[in-house]
Amino acid sequence: MAKEPRHLWLLGLSGSGKSTLGPRLAQALSLPWVDTDQEIAREAGKTIPEIFQTEGEEGFRQRESRVLEKIAAGPAAVVSCGGGIVVRDANRHRMQSTGLRIYLKADPSTLARRLRTSRDRPLLPGDEREATLGKLFAERSRSYEESELTVDVASLQPEEVVSAIQKKLPAPWSR
Repeated sequence: MAKEPRHLWLLGLSGSGKSTLGPRLAQALSLPWVDTDQEIAREAGKTIPEIFQTEGEEGFRQRESRVLEKIAAGPAAVVSCGGGIVVRDANRHRMQSTGLRIYLKADPSTLARRLRTSRDRPLLPGDEREATLGKLFAERSRSYEESELTVDVASLQPEEVVSAIQKKLPAPWSR
């Protein structure tokens, strides 16, 4: 792992709080914040659902890997990653070699409850959301579990999660 502060990669399924917690953690640590999905949409000039519709999941994953590579080569940041970024081995290795992976863990029923009003999740149709989250959890949990830090976020408020992460951060990120 890098000796100087590098990236803090926030990982987890949709609804785990990556986009909510990212800016708060970044502010607490005086680091910039980047959201991979926002960067993908900005570069593509399309929304994430539009990318899935026109390019499919594979096209999206290719864009995601390219954005991850750019972010990894840049200055230290807190990075909120899309839930599926861990499906590619190269992505997991790149995150491991350029910073610290933080798994924001919550069970599928909690995530489904948090996402009940969300309409912009192409892999999570509303009527099958909890079942789909359960399937994704089963498929991805081993990759998430490779993370250097895990924080169970199911029963915590955003401020409590940020505090829990800060307490677990090793030097040189801890302050």
